Amino acid sequence: MRFIRPVEVTPAKLISSNVPETDYPAWSVMATYSIGDKVVLDHRNYEALAAVPAGVKPGAEIVTTTNPAKWLDIGATNRWKMFDEIVGTLTTNPGLVSVTIQPGAVINSLALINVRGESVTVVMTDPIEGVVASRTYSLIDGSVDNWYDWFFEEIELRNSIVALDLPAYGTASITVTVSSSGTAGIGELVIGKTADIGKALYGTGVGIDDYSKKERDPFGGWSVTEGAFSDTAKFPVAIDTDRVTKIKRLLTEIRAKPVVWVGEETYEASILYGFFTSFDLVYSGPTVSDCQLEIEGLT
Repeated sequence: MRFIRPVEVTPAKLISSNVPETDYPAWSVMATYSIGDKVVLDHRNYEALAAVPAGVKPGAEIVTTTNPAKWLDIGATNRWKMFDEIVGTLTTNPGLVSVTIQPGAVINSLALINVRGESVTVVMTDPIEGVVASRTYSLIDGSVDNWYDWFFEEIELRNSIVALDLPAYGTASITVTVSSSGTAGIGELVIGKTADIGKALYGTGVGIDDYSKKERDPFGGWSVTEGAFSDTAKFPVAIDTDRVTKIKRLLTEIRAKPVVWVGEETYEASILYGFFTSFDLVYSGPTVSDCQLEIEGLT
C-alpha cells in the first residue's frame, strides 16, 4: 500500500505540450464583452455574465452587493485540465496527448487517472546522462472470461495506470505520451514521490459514490439526470509495528491534500486519486499492527 505525493505542475514546469491552448480568444484589456462571450486568461476559461467594460479582468474583480461578478470561471483550458485536480475533466487531442514536464524536484513515480487511449509511453531524460528511463504501457485489458467474449465483446481499456519504478532524479524531465486510434485523453496526470504504508490485505473493498439525480414521478417512472461520481475504497493494511508513529505522521501531513493511493498496482480498482476520510492505527502485535484506511476519490 503506497501513495504518491504530487509535485505541483506550474506553467514554468510544463516545458511543452502538443495540445493547443485555443479554447477561446485571449482576454484583452482593451476589449469590451457581451453576455455569453468566453475568453482565456492564465490558463483558465471565463464566461461573461453581463456586459463587461474594457479593463475588467477575469479572476481579479472586487465583487460586492452593488457590483456583482461579471465573469464566471468555467474551468481550466483543455491543455491544463489534466492538472486541475478534477478527474472528470479531460485534456483531449486527436490521436495523441504528449507533454514534457520539468518537475524541479526529485520524483520516482507517476499516475494517469481517467486516461483514454491504447498505450502510454513515459520517458525520463537527465540533462547530463540522457534517457535514464523509458517505459511503455498497454492500456488494453487482456483479461477475458470466456471464448464468446474473446470473439464478440468490445475490447476493454484500462483507465488508470501507475509507474512506481522510475529512478529518483532531481534534474530530469519527464515526457508522457498517450496514444489513441481516436481521441486521446488524460483526466489527471500526477507526478511525485511514493511513500510506503504497508501491505494492503484481502478484504479491501472498492466502490463508487454516484452524484446522479434520480427521482420517481407520481406514476412510478424514473427521471435520471446523470452526474459525476467518485471512487471509494476501504483498505485493511498490515504495517510494521515499529513504523506506526511514522505512518501516523505521514497521513497527518496529507490529511487535506489529494494524493494517488495505490493498494496494489496490478489491481486497477485499487488505484484512486483523492483524500482519506478516516484512518485507524492499532498496535495489534509486537511485529505487525493493523491500519484501516477509507479513501474517497475526486470526481
